[in-house]
Amino acid sequence: MKGHNGMSQGMAEKRDKLIYDAVNDRYELEWKRTNDLDSKASNVVGFSGILATLTAGITHFLPNVHYEWLFLIPLALFILSALFGLLALWITSFTAINPDALIEGYKDRTEIEALIAIAATTSIHTIYNFSQNQRKVWRMYASFILLVLAVILFFIVSIINWVM
Repeated sequence: MKGHNGMSQGMAEKRDKLIYDAVNDRYELEWKRTNDLDSKASNVVGFSGILATLTAGITHFLPNVHYEWLFLIPLALFILSALFGLLALWITSFTAINPDALIEGYKDRTEIEALIAIAATTSIHTIYNFSQNQRKVWRMYASFILLVLAVILFFIVSIINWVM
């Protein structure tokens, strides 16, 4: 039995399953990437916070603290690292497509029209998600660089205080 767009019921079901699987697979890949980025950002925030707390507390235990104010530099970098990590977490980097709603919106079109429209819709969502993830990655990169710099400066200041 053929519908009004010239497709048999079996072909329409095959098309809908193909569309559903393609959209669902894309959704799962983007969701996994977003979750990975969010967990890395939260790890950097937590690690930076712990090190900032240790840096603030350690100045009281160092003997002969002549340059105590120098610890403010790595402390500020740890705090900046945590802030960049938080900024990365605050970026909403995922917009999902509901495959069922997408299929329903294109049921009355021909197979080619439906596939072109669905490809355009998923492409727009994919490009948006990619650009948001890139913003998140750059903020996480800045957070990580600040964290490494803060650790290096912390050890340099500690050595200076032990030597002096």
